[in-house]
Amino acid sequence: MKQSLILFISILIINLLNTKVTFGQDRAMWATIWSMGTSQKIDKIIATAKQYKFNKVFLQIRYRADAMYIVNKNDSMYCNNESRSYILKNSNFDPLEYAINKTKNTEIEIHAWMPIFVVTPHDLSKISDNHVYYSHPEWITVSETGVKMKNNEHEGAFLDPGIPEVQQYLLEILSDVANNYSVSGIQLDYIRYPDSIYGYNPIALEHYKNSTDTVFDNWKQTQINTFVNKAYIQLKNINPKLQLTAAVFANQDKAIKQFAQNWKTWIKNSYIDKVYVMAYNTSNKSFEEVIKGIEDVKRNKATIVLRAWKDRKPYYAHQINEKIVISKRYEFLNFGFYSYSGLVNNHYLKHIKF
Repeated sequence: MKQSLILFISILIINLLNTKVTFGQDRAMWATIWSMGTSQKIDKIIATAKQYKFNKVFLQIRYRADAMYIVNKNDSMYCNNESRSYILKNSNFDPLEYAINKTKNTEIEIHAWMPIFVVTPHDLSKISDNHVYYSHPEWITVSETGVKMKNNEHEGAFLDPGIPEVQQYLLEILSDVANNYSVSGIQLDYIRYPDSIYGYNPIALEHYKNSTDTVFDNWKQTQINTFVNKAYIQLKNINPKLQLTAAVFANQDKAIKQFAQNWKTWIKNSYIDKVYVMAYNTSNKSFEEVIKGIEDVKRNKATIVLRAWKDRKPYYAHQINEKIVISKRYEFLNFGFYSYSGLVNNHYLKHIKF
């Protein structure tokens, strides 16, 4: 009898410990604008999340300085003149509001995924005449050789983070979403420079010359750091419960040197609630090197985002699972998958083991 009781208590303790480890675990996925343009598409996203136990859905409500939601929906306190996305041009549908309502009284959180400094697609026919690219051409970043960034370079043309008016413009847009939608969180994406050769916009350079920074690369980092901190303070004032997160490059050295994205500083200084580390490596060896590089990050402050798509080469579900095992070995237990369409189209969902 005594031995049976001891055994029962031991099993109970083990179960409680396991519950403690998995409680609140991130199981996240990202849905792009092309996956969420109708109510039927949103229904499929939510149904998939429920079926496969995802608790966070990141909806891309801003693609390239456009809106997959209704600007100033109920309150116009914050200035937001961004046009409706071409995906929704002939529709009154509000994907963000619909998704929020659809997930009420469920364990699924809806997060507004918002690319920040990148503002154009490669195809300019997809943006309106009053788009920021046309209304404020003086805000586009410039290369070190003095050439304004083109719309078909990298992921599209970027606004220059070193221009105070650019930062204020973007803060207003973020605040409008936080003020008008009961989202669980807002995720900053492309929260960086496009490459190390950019940032030489004449307006930005004037502000650099008037600053106390003597190293231009450090000054660029400060511009991104400051924006993240401002966003955190402003959005928390609007909604203290809102989670501010960011999608970041996994390799911190590369993130800093190439993109001025010093995300470990954001965590250290409490500029942000959590980072989602884009660990898209296909080989297990390079993936583990990335994980080793973030060993010093608090586990509750980072979610590992795994590749969930195929390029020209095959990429199988077991390769995703191997990276989950590696992550767990380093005690990273929160996972995200980019993207929803990749998960569905490649039939990964039934095979992934959290």
